[in-house]
Amino acid sequence: MKKSEDSNNWKNKFFNFLNISKYKDVPSFIDYLDKGLDKEFIRDRFSSLPPIPIEYLPVDMGLRKSSLVRNLYENVFPVTHVFKVTYKYKGEYLDEFMPISNDDYIGRGSYKFVYRLPWNQVLKIGKSKFPSDPLFGSLFKKVSKDLESYLKPEEFQLFEYYYSKNKNSTYRDKLIFNFRRLGLERLHFWKIKTLLPDLVLPTRHFMGVRYRKGFFDFPIHHLMPCDNQTLIPGKHLKEFVLLKERLKQNIFQDMISPTWKLDFNHEKYGEVSRQKLKKIAFNFHRVIEATKYLSEKENLILDLHSENIIIMLPEYELKIFDFHLFDNYLYDLGNKEKAPLDEHIDTINEFINSFQLSRKEILEYDQ
Repeated sequence: MKKSEDSNNWKNKFFNFLNISKYKDVPSFIDYLDKGLDKEFIRDRFSSLPPIPIEYLPVDMGLRKSSLVRNLYENVFPVTHVFKVTYKYKGEYLDEFMPISNDDYIGRGSYKFVYRLPWNQVLKIGKSKFPSDPLFGSLFKKVSKDLESYLKPEEFQLFEYYYSKNKNSTYRDKLIFNFRRLGLERLHFWKIKTLLPDLVLPTRHFMGVRYRKGFFDFPIHHLMPCDNQTLIPGKHLKEFVLLKERLKQNIFQDMISPTWKLDFNHEKYGEVSRQKLKKIAFNFHRVIEATKYLSEKENLILDLHSENIIIMLPEYELKIFDFHLFDNYLYDLGNKEKAPLDEHIDTINEFINSFQLSRKEILEYDQ
């Protein structure tokens, strides 16, 4: 009975904080993103702020490793820069020069390569993916049915311009796929931003052209969805792990998907006040409730790994980024295995448990 009351308290606090009615007056999806990001996203590349030392950044060295073939490719055809591309003056318009090099490469995820920019921002470039990838499920179909709603006017005009300019069916299919993917990234961001507005790291999505140096310095360019984020000092949740204990499974599971019991040290990077611990624990529970809400009400899984959770230092604030939403059925493993969704929630709960706070203390936290 007590457990049921606690669960209801979490849900009530989560939905009271959400207060989704405040979004009813938003004129449009794109309008909200533009106006909101103008307030939250720092675009001043000429800022005199000193660069953040790499030791203060959430940089996972393991995520920087690539295969021998990939490393060879990057050395033979190194990246040089990226432009944002839109439609202007009756043609494609390249804007916002972003210089990058192999030395600026700081990591990769399943769907993006990450580069550090000279002005305390990161640039994330989409990886090439097949349409059969699980990412392109029901939400991708939703975007496909009304693509114009998920693109800015100048982006949709660019799409139409490219489409009319080249009659090749393979080119057109790839073009349609890339612009739909851009819209999908925005939709994922929108859904979580409306549920957890203060926890989502501001992200600006755009269509970009990445350039590489080819043979005889001939440039190779590629159209790909990109995004920008402000660089923040902090550490990934996984970097607070003190000890990992490998759990026993069968031989096949150990090879394909090893499971670990994690012990966390929340003061690994300095002492933290009890009030800050209460706040971050409360916010983590909001993330859990949002995850459950999406699963139960929208049949979507918030695929949030410890690499997508940052603890800002020294503020000890929670931020989430680079998340994706997948269809629920992809995680239906029956009763034999623990679903990845439950594993993500268990990892968060293990971190919260390291705070040694009572449930009453967390529930009574005053925003």
